[in-house]
Order: sequence, then C-alpha cells, then structure tokens
Amino acid sequence: MDKIEAHKNLKLLKQNRKRLEEYNHLFSSHAFKQECLIALRKVNEQIGNIEVKLNGRYRQQG
Repeated sequence: MDKIEAHKNLKLLKQNRKRLEEYNHLFSSHAFKQECLIALRKVNEQIGNIEVKLNGRYRQQG
C-alpha cells in the first residue's frame, strides 16, 4: 500500500468512525448496538494499523 492510498483509507476510516460514534441508538435493538460496537472496534484497529505503518514503526519480517 502506498502512502497516498493509505492516507485516503485513513481519512475514510476516520469518517466512518465519527459516524459510528455519533449514531443515535435511542431506538435501536441491542443486537444492532452490539454490531455497531464491533464495527467501531474493527475501524479503530484498521486506523491504528495504518497509522503504525505510516509512522514507520512497521518492519517486515523476512
């Protein structure tokens, strides 16, 4: 993944995270709330992975 693509993906993931965090679950089912939490965790993990790679703390094993 090149840096330009990584920055685009990072921007999209941060937008998705913001939407998930701001979603109003007032009338949502428990199952839907749990799915949103799972999605939020996945997005946060992806953001963290991209940021680590962009900051040069990623070393390939070989």
